[in-house]
Amino acid sequence: MSGTNIQNKSGRLWIEEGEQRRGPIAEVAPLIPVSQTYSFSIPDSIVSGIRLGQRVTVPIGRRARPVTGFVVGLDEGPWDQTLRPIHDLVDSESFLTSELIALGREMSEHYVCPLGQTLKALTPEAVRLSRGLKTVRYARLTACGSTALKEDARTLSSKRGAVLAVLSTCDGAIPVQELLDRSEASDSVLRAVVKKDWVTIEKRAELGEQPSERSVIEEPDYVLNEEQRQALSVITQQISTGDFGVTLLHGVSGSGKTEVYIHAMRRVLDEGRQAILLVPEIVLTTQLVGRLSKRFERVAVLHSGLSGSQRSVMWRHIATGANNVVIGTRSAVFAPCPNLGLICVDEEQETSYKNLQAPRFHVRDVAIMRARLKGIPVLLGSATPAVETFYHSEHRSEYRKVVIARRVRDRPLPKVHLIDMRDELATRKRALVVSEPMRRMMSETLERGEQAILLMNRRGMAHRIFCPSCKMRVTCPRCQVGLVAHRTTGESVCHYCLSRIPTPKICSNVNCREPLLYLGLGTQRVEDVLHELFPQARIARVDSDTMTHRDHYRQIVDDFSARKIDVLVGTQMIAKGLDFPFVSFVGVVDADATGLAFDFRAQERLFQLITQVAGRAGRADVPGRVVVQTAAPDIPALKYAANHDYEGFVREELATRKRVGLPPFRRLARIVLSHVHDATARADARTIAERILATIETQEMRYADVLGPNPCALKRLRGKYRHDMLVRTLNASKLRELMGQLYSSGALKTKSTLTVDVDPVAMN
Repeated sequence: MSGTNIQNKSGRLWIEEGEQRRGPIAEVAPLIPVSQTYSFSIPDSIVSGIRLGQRVTVPIGRRARPVTGFVVGLDEGPWDQTLRPIHDLVDSESFLTSELIALGREMSEHYVCPLGQTLKALTPEAVRLSRGLKTVRYARLTACGSTALKEDARTLSSKRGAVLAVLSTCDGAIPVQELLDRSEASDSVLRAVVKKDWVTIEKRAELGEQPSERSVIEEPDYVLNEEQRQALSVITQQISTGDFGVTLLHGVSGSGKTEVYIHAMRRVLDEGRQAILLVPEIVLTTQLVGRLSKRFERVAVLHSGLSGSQRSVMWRHIATGANNVVIGTRSAVFAPCPNLGLICVDEEQETSYKNLQAPRFHVRDVAIMRARLKGIPVLLGSATPAVETFYHSEHRSEYRKVVIARRVRDRPLPKVHLIDMRDELATRKRALVVSEPMRRMMSETLERGEQAILLMNRRGMAHRIFCPSCKMRVTCPRCQVGLVAHRTTGESVCHYCLSRIPTPKICSNVNCREPLLYLGLGTQRVEDVLHELFPQARIARVDSDTMTHRDHYRQIVDDFSARKIDVLVGTQMIAKGLDFPFVSFVGVVDADATGLAFDFRAQERLFQLITQVAGRAGRADVPGRVVVQTAAPDIPALKYAANHDYEGFVREELATRKRVGLPPFRRLARIVLSHVHDATARADARTIAERILATIETQEMRYADVLGPNPCALKRLRGKYRHDMLVRTLNASKLRELMGQLYSSGALKTKSTLTVDVDPVAMN
């Protein structure tokens, strides 16, 4: 019998010619880098056990290589040829609902990622491995046991008779421990009746007790103000209609957005449905999680800090409907809620919502995809919405925008002072970490017994280590970036590939050997300066060097709340998610690094960061003051942030992006080519760009073009040279169409490693 390649409805598959048959067929998305799915026949031995979303082993290619894949479709119909059969079931159960499979299909198409790989990301590995389940033995009476109980009752021992008698009253199997307790028999008696084939033992994997995230319900003495009630009215109207829609809740920092989330979620719960609240990082939202855990009875928290067993058990409890509120980070957007009614995305503008591995999805956008498929509303909350979200809220019919312009109890926003560090340098004749206005305001704050927060958005002691004599800089051997000196470990670390060496003291140039200089601020240097300026103050540093465990951050938050700490200094970990009534001063030590980055979103990120950290001050009855130190006070983002003028900033930013054709006016896909040899990466990038342009011309795709290729901002990273290009189209559907054409035609095949990032949030 000869073989042939044929095209079926879901892809190409090497098959053998054969007679026409009819029977069950499975569509499978294999876990290999291919864009299509394949059809397979289902053997009689597994047809009763196969489910949608289950993993199976299937033969792929001419050599019938066994590959794991997900069942994404089940059907019954005629075969024009003999399909290859599925080899076996990998799992005894399915972990993906039809709703999540549909979401996976849309994500796969949008983010240009194979469906099998996309579906794998939707289910935690610990769940697929059945972590956290306990094995429970069940006993069942056999036909022989029933006969023995009837015919040999007089000859049975009392204990054996008791075991059989208990089982005879049960409808099916019962747990072994329950059987032994009720019959007052021992394990040896049970083994004896099993040996005689009177009783069979079955083993089942079952959930243990649900992880405890519950607290006693505590309702605060708090009444929504008029703006909050108006915002809630818009959201609950959408909940009542039961239709898909996106509501942007644009509320200034301290305006009580969390209370609006809570009331909206309660409305959904009252209707017997579930709600998901997504947060950027659990470690940054310790207070938020604590507040919500005290306002709802059945809360599930999903985040990377959970063990595999905890994650698996929590996931399964959500799937049964045992938890009606889910709080979590990126993976929580895939929580298997059987009766989902609302998705809330807190701080929707956060770049940490972007997944940095394939599929490179953005949680906010996936939440909107899932809500559209489910037909439910989405609530996006932020004090500084993403530029694209703001634009959509004014130009797309499915979006609504509600604004809360005032803080709770009409508390004023803090006054922001921009300090030009060039003037400080001219006056003091030396570079300063803390300017005189910042030192003075901090001193006044501490004298009044109030608290302060200082933001320095870089870790370490020094970011530039170089020789003043021969000008040689100490850089990472694998990346084209400088090493960062860390005082606590005595090491210099690359913050990209994590390479580390003992911090050098002397220039490595054999013809120089001069002492090295350490320049560039980091959180450790700022902490040292604060100890010198305020020796009596209790100071704590918060960055990823000190917060190595979720409990560390929780302890810091608790201590700061209890006023055991006077000053928090740290990275953006302290810029959001914190609500402390006695913080009256916030300082930003070096605001230039973010705003001067080579990225079209740099101004947006800077505005958001300054606005967010400034919002930590004056959230209670104590008025707030903010000092922002910069050597570039004319940066637009800083001027608008100093005046709390989000609308002015976003209007100017939109005008700029419209002129140059950037999101939200165009959709982008960033393609990165990387290789150990720079010449190879550069040549492959040029070839790929030429193929894309040829495809655009052949397909007559108007408003599509390619920017680049160019060396990446970080040209060498983790031992590979990198070149990138931006593919621009008019909208998302045109981008999907173009990327689909490129993949199907083989235009993206290359010797270099190729990465496609649809809707990129960073250009480093």
